Amino acid sequence: MRDLGARLREVVRRARTPGIPTAGVLPVLPRELTYVPDPDPTDLRLDVAELLGGIRLDASGACVMVERRYEAHRTHGRRAVESYLPAAQAPLHLLDPRINQVSDWSRRLVYFDIETTGLSGGAGTIAFLVGCGWFDEEGFTVRQFFLAGPSGERVMLDALGAVLNGASLLVTYNGRTFDVPFMEMRWAFHRSPAATDDLPHFDMLPPARRLWSRRGPDPHDPLGAFTQEGCSLAALERRVLGFHRHGDVPGFEIPARYFHFLRSGDGSVIEGVLEHNRHDLLSLAAVMSQALWLAAEGPDACREPGEQVALGRLYEQAGLMDRAVHAYERAAAAGDRHASGGALGRLAVLLRRQQRYAEAADAWQGVLDLSPPGCRTLSPLECRAAEALAIYHEHRARDLPSARRYASVLDGAVSGRGRLDLDRRMRRLDRKLDQRAGGRKGTLEYE
Repeated sequence: MRDLGARLREVVRRARTPGIPTAGVLPVLPRELTYVPDPDPTDLRLDVAELLGGIRLDASGACVMVERRYEAHRTHGRRAVESYLPAAQAPLHLLDPRINQVSDWSRRLVYFDIETTGLSGGAGTIAFLVGCGWFDEEGFTVRQFFLAGPSGERVMLDALGAVLNGASLLVTYNGRTFDVPFMEMRWAFHRSPAATDDLPHFDMLPPARRLWSRRGPDPHDPLGAFTQEGCSLAALERRVLGFHRHGDVPGFEIPARYFHFLRSGDGSVIEGVLEHNRHDLLSLAAVMSQALWLAAEGPDACREPGEQVALGRLYEQAGLMDRAVHAYERAAAAGDRHASGGALGRLAVLLRRQQRYAEAADAWQGVLDLSPPGCRTLSPLECRAAEALAIYHEHRARDLPSARRYASVLDGAVSGRGRLDLDRRMRRLDRKLDQRAGGRKGTLEYE
């Protein structure tokens, strides 16, 4: 029996020889030797380019290019398409500090999104639709490359490389972990250099999660259950942009539609997939623009306190402490109990780092004041506030009775290591109070 190395060498040798099929292996041939069969006039796929309003990029029609333009004055959500073009001075570095190293990131942005036959990324998974979008003088242009057959993948990769050539920034949504690595794998499969190798990349998903994904009480649940607001692009369209898709193809249905097309040649099932991809690209540009606008305008431009808290964290990470304090203060005053608690907690930590201890204590007190009357169970944030206030009154304000009162709030709310720390603090405070009272233990009334 031959060893595995010999078998692999035989497979590669056969794949490099034109006209010799290799069962179960997609041939990897030099471009000048690639065999392109004559079109079959009975194949329904030959009509897909005409049906989709595109053109064939190869003789067999295995790769189809479709281009659409959204006029500048056309609205997408609450704003016109032309308003989503980011300005050169937009603070993109607040959303991703790595962009600081790219001086001309706004010169030619290319928005990028793919549709695949699955999410596993295995050898049998391909990107059958690749969409690119960019702004120009007339609006927003979307160019899509569709595989009517797997043999057109090499042509598609070459055409995609031509689009990305000269781009100043690649913009994706979850592209850092999926889209870009997936396409780089396909370039490697065809032994071609990846067009994304030296291209700066901005993934909008992490900033979107920081700005708009949060867990809070469901206002429609009388029991105060918690809900997790989704951060998919379709969800942000509705919530952030005010755009609602009608008759859209669900994402989970897209692979099945493509497999149906491969079996039947029915191109009509693909039209909705291309429209879904076009909406994703335009919404990606719009969501990015909205995030940049909020980062530039500040908390006064936010529509909800959760955005103000998220902006405060972005400013804090960038070292803009005054802007962070302002954002937290605006969120704390918004009247939303959940958002106000989080804002006051962040504000207290920030003020303490600036050695503004009395102001930090006021912020921690604000956290406790948000507790509903008669509430006996402390949240982790409230426990942290009570502990911080006990420390402040013991070591800064020198108000021992108040320090003990805040420490006693934690009784029954902590366990394990926290319980041991609390017991030590209570004994220390009792000892200090006894010393202050002249040793008359038990005569001091605790408020």
